[in-house]
Amino acid sequence: MRFDYFFNMYDVERRPYGEVLADAVAQTVRAEELGFSTVWTGEHHFGGEGYDIQPNPILTSMLLASKTSTIRLGLAAVILPGWHPLRLAEDLAVLDHVSGGRLDCGVGRGITNREMSNLSAFDVDRRFPEANAEIFLETLQILRKAWTEDPFTWEGKYYRFPRPGVTDSYAGWFPRNPDWRDENDRYVGMSIFPKPLQAPHPPLWNVGDSDSSFRFAAEQGLRPITWLRSEEALASSFEVYRETASRVQGRQLALGEQCSLMRVCYVADTAEKARAIAEPAVERLYRDYIGGLRSRSIYAEPGETISDAELAKPWYDFLNDRGHLLVGTPDQVSERLRRMQDTVGLERLLVYSWLPELNQSDILASLELFGQEVMPSFVRPA
Repeated sequence: MRFDYFFNMYDVERRPYGEVLADAVAQTVRAEELGFSTVWTGEHHFGGEGYDIQPNPILTSMLLASKTSTIRLGLAAVILPGWHPLRLAEDLAVLDHVSGGRLDCGVGRGITNREMSNLSAFDVDRRFPEANAEIFLETLQILRKAWTEDPFTWEGKYYRFPRPGVTDSYAGWFPRNPDWRDENDRYVGMSIFPKPLQAPHPPLWNVGDSDSSFRFAAEQGLRPITWLRSEEALASSFEVYRETASRVQGRQLALGEQCSLMRVCYVADTAEKARAIAEPAVERLYRDYIGGLRSRSIYAEPGETISDAELAKPWYDFLNDRGHLLVGTPDQVSERLRRMQDTVGLERLLVYSWLPELNQSDILASLELFGQEVMPSFVRPA
């Protein structure tokens, strides 16, 4: 099993942003020392509440690249409808070079209307699901083409590159390349520079939580990352991915192969201590923040009708009953991971320990225990 570390930043309204970034660097450096494979971070905007803030994961990963040497840098995810495709292609390629080819890039469609309605030049928030899906896919296709073709051209529903009728007077001093300039000096083809260091491009992932998103990922050659599926529901989604990816890739995949799971994780030397530290943070995260975005039904077991009694439960208990939390002693967390290995073939876990209002010392203490007492049971010695 491979172990990754995931963070978004919290309580940024209370401290200078540089201090919060310093915490992210310290966590990443320690994760690298402990043998984690990849550090992932997401993208969220306009959060005056101080929750889940990460306005530019590419710049943050640039910082992390400068402080590390071996751990891979994952984006989970860049929200494609909120980016200009060519700027994103260039920025990601630069990050791939700066990191020495350590970039993994997850892509997503965006979940909050306040973000998507103010980031994009198009109406692509979730009030416009068809447009959101179309521009997501078009941007993904542009990224791949810009990274792998020279000259690069594109004509789609939302974008056309290069824009027709533009004279390339800027490069008039350079011998004319007919792939770029026609006889009338019109710009007809583009050279995107740099291309990524990794060939043909960095590994691409898709963050999603429905069976249809797993099918889409497999069809598009993306690897799935999920975190809202219950432990029982993982089997269905992993099977959908295996079936579709096996057909697309022309080989039989094992259940869980190429799939990643993110879980809230807190480890302490006693179960009581782990819960005492994690529970208030879990309640704050889900009751006050995520609970306003998604109902409890998305966390339920397949086919489950949530009773009034279950709706009245604290979020911690509701989630823990359905396998969403890895909270406890190293032995308890290891036991739960082994069960998921056996039942769904779990091969990659993103450990999510930076929760609202947890202090840095508590986060690092859990990370330390996980790295020293959980991971060695699953990671083969080099």
